[in-house]
Amino acid sequence: MPTIRYVICIVSFLYSSVAYNQKVDIDNFWVYISCLDFPVNYVPIENRTFTIKLSGDPSFIARDKIELINLYGWSKVDKRSSMDVKVNIAGFVAGSPNPSKRVEEKKDKDGKVISNTTYYRISLNNTGRGDIRIYGPKDEMNKTGKAKDEKKIIKKQKEEAANPFLKNVDTKDDGSYSGDINSDKALAYTENLDYTFTYQTREYLTADEAQKEYAANAQIQIKNHENQYRNDFPGRVTRFINHHYGYKPAKYNVKFKRLDSEDHPEYTMFDNATKALKTIFAKMRYNRPETQIEKDLMPVIEYFEGITKKNSSGRDKHAKNLRGAAYYNLARIYQYLDKHDRVMEIGQAIISTGHDEDEGENFIKESQEIKRKLDFHQMKSRHISPQNKDQEQEDEGEIIAATGS
Repeated sequence: MPTIRYVICIVSFLYSSVAYNQKVDIDNFWVYISCLDFPVNYVPIENRTFTIKLSGDPSFIARDKIELINLYGWSKVDKRSSMDVKVNIAGFVAGSPNPSKRVEEKKDKDGKVISNTTYYRISLNNTGRGDIRIYGPKDEMNKTGKAKDEKKIIKKQKEEAANPFLKNVDTKDDGSYSGDINSDKALAYTENLDYTFTYQTREYLTADEAQKEYAANAQIQIKNHENQYRNDFPGRVTRFINHHYGYKPAKYNVKFKRLDSEDHPEYTMFDNATKALKTIFAKMRYNRPETQIEKDLMPVIEYFEGITKKNSSGRDKHAKNLRGAAYYNLARIYQYLDKHDRVMEIGQAIISTGHDEDEGENFIKESQEIKRKLDFHQMKSRHISPQNKDQEQEDEGEIIAATGS
């Protein structure tokens, strides 16, 4: 006769098998997570100082416009900088009225034109003009994680060495010429800040009606466009310089997975775990270490790891779905804790289950790419240590991407 312990084990096993073979519906669960977005260039942290100068039309370049231009991870100084940002706003040009007309034909069932209607309208193009120049270091990362221009430099050196006309010519650039007498640094980037605004009247049956609307609104539209250009250009400058050099905050909309089967015995705990993810990750910022976030997430991590181990050899599709969702959530958690070796281990584990192999491969590729960027920027995580008061400010960043497919 079987012992009581043996009977209990059999019953427990059967309950576990039934429970984890219950229907499992998985839904997407989106969580906002803030950390930094990498710039194109790497500059050592001790060299991250810049000056900014506005020139051009005095009505556009008041001192308050400089205050609106921010380069994340850098310190703005008055002199002795590693990089100079020069913005020239030439001003605003109001356009001339441009009348146009459109003929609309009405045809019968045989395709014969039976009537024509002419519509009139007037358009106006107004343009703000300016440009930006960045003088300073340029060290872009390519797909291998090395300086983008390294191969070009080597190729150029070989070509110069093979050119008989350059045999006795010193081709080395000492960096003394920048192309601008107002900076002693090399020109790294330029960007056109021109922007054209368009106003159009409605379409009318007579040209006089279109002219009447234009006369009533054109000057107002010109003034509105001019003010909009004046208000918008600091933001355009900020986006441009941060794309190339700034360690700016970014708010990612990140996909996790939740259990959507209320009758499943794991529903309540799984649901609580995913909700906890949202609450805990909401505290993450690009300018704070992730250590406390990791500590707060440990019970959630342990729970999902437990799910991956329960019925780990089960072949039932519902058990696979539940285990796959737990693996997915673990990989995402570790990815935003910048534990990328662990992410790749989980990616391999997902592949080995034979279930959702594409997800495992994607996790591996994503974390390999993030690791390359971290290595290039000589960082251990996607967080900065504030170097000044500006960098200590609360900033979640703009939503720039959705992570997960």
